[in-house]
Amino acid sequence: MLHRTRQWLRRVVDNRSSIRRDLRLVLSHASDLPRMFVPFGKEPGARSEMALSSYSSTSDALVSLLQLVVPATRESISQGALVCHPPRMVSEAENSRWFFINGMGTAPPVALLNASELARHFQRPITLIHTPTWGIVRDVAESITARTLRKDGKLSRPALNVLIDALEKQDQVVLVCHSQGTIVASYIVRKLLRNATTRHLVRKLEIYCIGGVADSLEIDPQLTLAAGHPVPYVEHFANGRDYLAEVGILAHLDSTAGTVYCLSGRTGHLLNQHYLPAIVRGDFCQRTSRLYGYARGRNPGPKGAESVAMKQLEQHG
Repeated sequence: MLHRTRQWLRRVVDNRSSIRRDLRLVLSHASDLPRMFVPFGKEPGARSEMALSSYSSTSDALVSLLQLVVPATRESISQGALVCHPPRMVSEAENSRWFFINGMGTAPPVALLNASELARHFQRPITLIHTPTWGIVRDVAESITARTLRKDGKLSRPALNVLIDALEKQDQVVLVCHSQGTIVASYIVRKLLRNATTRHLVRKLEIYCIGGVADSLEIDPQLTLAAGHPVPYVEHFANGRDYLAEVGILAHLDSTAGTVYCLSGRTGHLLNQHYLPAIVRGDFCQRTSRLYGYARGRNPGPKGAESVAMKQLEQHG
């Protein structure tokens, strides 16, 4: 016990500048905290996390609320085994696989709701990697520990092996992550790039961060130069008045790789209600982002230099 206490104290001392930084961020954007859940019901057709009709039963909605507010240690419902299929699906290439890592405060019914909406909007099977909620207070504490104190904890370990297996078997792996899930993604990328046996696999990986809380995400300069596009390929989507994005991606642009698409006056942090409809419409990016190119079952084509070469070939017949 004494040894563990000393470890924590050492971690606090070593990361004291990060602690001061995050305290300043939390307080300076506090006025936007109530806006995380608004606006309500302004997206036609969206299966909002806050609408009772979005759930298969009233009990599912109640379970989601109770798990959010009641602290308890809970197990994941899917560490890469559960797949949500879209109502209609394009003929997706067999060598491609999509994953979703949820955010904080996400009970199983909400995680399934999020994954099924991703499947519907992008018309692809979505494999769920569920980070269980231990209650919002403990989830926030876990995020602080992982981000500010640089202690991985329970977040990325279950997801890492699942993604390594997929990267070894597939030609393309797409990872969509929301909120706390972006912290998980940052740890996964760091571990993949620093391991000589997995580093070469990262060229197959695409990461799309939505409402990101992470304060960093790295790419590999050498692999990027060789591929002609960022490795891994990364895009970020943030509402400018989303409190968690304000203390996350929007406050750490200098330490975060990837293109950032932001709607400056937009509020809300919920994936289904506040992000997915606008992403699929192309509101964030004027229809230029790669993730938008996947919407409704489309395929955006090759990345980077390969994409430029393809366009030049098409122009010259």
